[in-house]
Amino acid sequence: MLKKLLVVILLMFFSVSGVLAATTAKKKKPYITKVIEVTTQDAHIIKGKLIYPRTPKDVKVAPYPTIVFLHSLGYSSTQWGSLPDVFLKQGYAVLLVDLRGHGLSNKDAKFRVKSWTYFTNKIYKKYPSDVCALINQAKRTTKKVSFNDYSIIGGDIGANTAILVAQQLYPAPKSIVLLTPSRDMKGLNIFDYKLPNTPILVMCSRQDKISVSEEVMLKLFAKDKYIINNTDLNTNGMMILKLDSQCRNKAIQFINQNMPAKK
Repeated sequence: MLKKLLVVILLMFFSVSGVLAATTAKKKKPYITKVIEVTTQDAHIIKGKLIYPRTPKDVKVAPYPTIVFLHSLGYSSTQWGSLPDVFLKQGYAVLLVDLRGHGLSNKDAKFRVKSWTYFTNKIYKKYPSDVCALINQAKRTTKKVSFNDYSIIGGDIGANTAILVAQQLYPAPKSIVLLTPSRDMKGLNIFDYKLPNTPILVMCSRQDKISVSEEVMLKLFAKDKYIINNTDLNTNGMMILKLDSQCRNKAIQFINQNMPAKK
């Protein structure tokens, strides 16, 4: 009798487990993630992740406006915290770029490690063309996202790269968030460049007097809105949005106003 009871219990257990497994298998993630990869002319592999909301195959939707994230020097695309998720939930796509020598972009075509710590300014100057190549590859990968409606968020070297990328791409970004930009960083000089009508939000630490003076000087290259919203925290670059909730909310609001998410 006990054996029969044990057999019945086991059958019920495996039956329930099978149903749960099948249910879990059918449940799809709310977002699609694609690894975007390009090999540059000098044989360096540049990678990024393109993420956008999943929609039913039989439902036609307009392409998602895209936010390009360009991280700070010495960091990677994984260190933006939950900010990319906030934008995804609002109905945006995000392209998380690993700049040359960082994160997933730290190897050449022969799988030799190439770290940013050994780069010269000559190498850093390739960042804008690297990012443009990755964006163009993302365009070819899917029609679900739009690079006609896109914005860029960049931290320090990513901020300087963002301005130079905006010069090379058409159309221009709908908005740009610059975190601790400077006129010239690692050879990426942005002072002589003027953008088309692109609203710009700039942030740095009020304690960083050099950066404060830099952002005032950089207003000269802006033709549209140029908003300064600094933090009291002693931090810089992408860490501003990670550590200061007020700045983070301001950046989100700025993107929302200048490039509304798809409803």
